[in-house]
Amino acid sequence: MGYKRVIRKIAKFILASQPESFVQVNIGQIQSGQILKGKKIVITGGGSGLGFGMAKKFISEGAEVLISGRNDEKLRSAVKQLGNHAKYLTADVCDVEHSMDFLENAKKQLGGRIDCLVSNAGVSLHENIYTNVTVEGFDKQFDTKFRAGYFLGKAFLEMKSKEKTNDLLNAQLLYITSETGDQVYDIPYGMTNAALNSLVGAFSRRVYKQGIRVNAIAPGVTLTEMTRDYAESSDGNLYRDCASGRTFVPEEVAEVACFLLSDASKCISGEIIHCNAGNHLKAFWEQSGD
Repeated sequence: MGYKRVIRKIAKFILASQPESFVQVNIGQIQSGQILKGKKIVITGGGSGLGFGMAKKFISEGAEVLISGRNDEKLRSAVKQLGNHAKYLTADVCDVEHSMDFLENAKKQLGGRIDCLVSNAGVSLHENIYTNVTVEGFDKQFDTKFRAGYFLGKAFLEMKSKEKTNDLLNAQLLYITSETGDQVYDIPYGMTNAALNSLVGAFSRRVYKQGIRVNAIAPGVTLTEMTRDYAESSDGNLYRDCASGRTFVPEEVAEVACFLLSDASKCISGEIIHCNAGNHLKAFWEQSGD
């Protein structure tokens, strides 16, 4: 065999054994009180309920948080309760033509960086059945939850992608959807969440290799202003006739959100994390009416 042929074989072997790219993994570990240390987080719909609960938890773990919503008075009151590491920005997420402007303004308030966006704003009109759905109500729910969530998330991913240098980004986009997104629904609220759940997986596949993670939390019925009329009894009993046997509270969902935004969950992306004790699952032994 000629030496040129030998050299070609050796070169071919060396090239074939080389990986396409080099990947190094830094393991994130949880340290209580510092889980989100230094992170800058924006939460839409953060003036009350689940959004406020998440803001409170994130700040307790070292984050700086900006909450947004349409009610200026509610936001000012919330920030007063949250303390020095909280800011607010009055804005309507439905104004999707200015989604990037909103993020740029939030970025300035947070000192020039946004690490995490929590798309939490939403509304449910509780129509119960399709015969009660109106065009106006349909549009209101889709505009607030899905349309706004889509374009705000799109703007955030575009913003972070432009910031990319030689190093991987460390950014998170977290949607708050609902267990209704994995159940069959003929009213808009459940349908908006089903659409967002699909979007989460697609966005994640697009951007994970850049260092951007996209996930969703899908709570069961959680005690907030939106559910208070039917989720809480006069004596404070949180019993509910469902798989969990109870209603959930914002603080426990906030714990899950905190983990998902932390560096300890870097291997989780494109996932819908249900916080409902499996209420969206149908067990084979349950009666057809359950």
